[in-house]
Amino acid sequence: MASPGKTSLPVEIVEMIVQEVLRSQSRAFSSIAAVSVVSRQLRNIALRAYFSKLSLRRLTKASRMNDIPNSCSWVRHLSTTMLIVEKRTLPLYKMRLESLVLECESVQESSLTTSILLVFPHFPETLVSLTLTSLPCITQLLLKEIARRCVNLRELELSVVQRLNTDCCWGCFEELSSCTQHSPVGSDALSDTAGDLAMSYAEYLRPLVNLKRVSLGVFLSSRVVLKEHIDNHSLEREDRRLITCTLDDSFSAPHTPTVDGQEGCPRVYPYRKSAEWDFTIRATIGCRPYTPSKCSLCWEAHGLSTRKDELMATMRLAQNLKSLEFVRWSSWFNPIKTAPHRLDRSPENDRGGDQSGVAELRDAQWAIFEIQREERRIKVWRRTWD
Repeated sequence: MASPGKTSLPVEIVEMIVQEVLRSQSRAFSSIAAVSVVSRQLRNIALRAYFSKLSLRRLTKASRMNDIPNSCSWVRHLSTTMLIVEKRTLPLYKMRLESLVLECESVQESSLTTSILLVFPHFPETLVSLTLTSLPCITQLLLKEIARRCVNLRELELSVVQRLNTDCCWGCFEELSSCTQHSPVGSDALSDTAGDLAMSYAEYLRPLVNLKRVSLGVFLSSRVVLKEHIDNHSLEREDRRLITCTLDDSFSAPHTPTVDGQEGCPRVYPYRKSAEWDFTIRATIGCRPYTPSKCSLCWEAHGLSTRKDELMATMRLAQNLKSLEFVRWSSWFNPIKTAPHRLDRSPENDRGGDQSGVAELRDAQWAIFEIQREERRIKVWRRTWD
């Protein structure tokens, strides 16, 4: 009696199974380690599936990739830091990347140009999705180089607001806001209004003819909004500082002296004996800073005008970038994401919820706009769902 013929699963199905196992186990290699030692063919399938979507945050881990033959050619979706890429540990030009996420917290505004010219020439032309987070600012050179190097982009995200962190004290929040170009409207002659700013962005992104989704993580409200919000809460800054922040004298001002001398005011604190900081005071952590999104005074003063500016800026992008379908801006005044309230001055007001200030500014500040193109008109509206 003849033995039945040998059957085998198609390679595509095996790859789908491996990918599903990785997804269900948070992409831990241990979940597919057993498969990788069964045979040479299964090992290649397992490694190809594992490296197809890669997140690297440590330089040592990135360096070890070079020890695995062909590993770079398997990567399709990469999330890493600008620091690792600048070290040239990862040969981006060897990768057939479809999406790239770069965290740029290590880049200062003064060195942004150098980082762009050093890293961008290595971007593969296969990129269809590019995300740069924690940028110090969005510059003309940045937009030009993206349009020049990433001609096939369909999705682009450039974000600054992650550098603002409300997970500390009001003084730290103020210092971070002064070191970041989070609200570029009015910063120069080309961005006098939100519409002008959007026009300047569109001008540099025009070569990206396939661009469908744009996320720009800057606020279209004036810098005055955040400055006034912080200034209006000086009482909380003085009386309810977090224990992790020292009461050191400080003064923050631009690199170049201003003509009118309006450079801010030095902040000094009275010297106190350490005995005064007893357990009771230390336990009362106090009120962490909160953003204009949660301030009813800011909503009343700036909410409606800012939301109108966001619509106008989105329309300017839609009119100039013909393939655009969705736009996201960072917004202090996105009604679905935030609930304005007045400050409860009690120490308990910071104890409800586990979300950190970083998470708030990363996830809760996007205002999403959808673009509909009809025969003679373009319609833009704010989405009220995710």
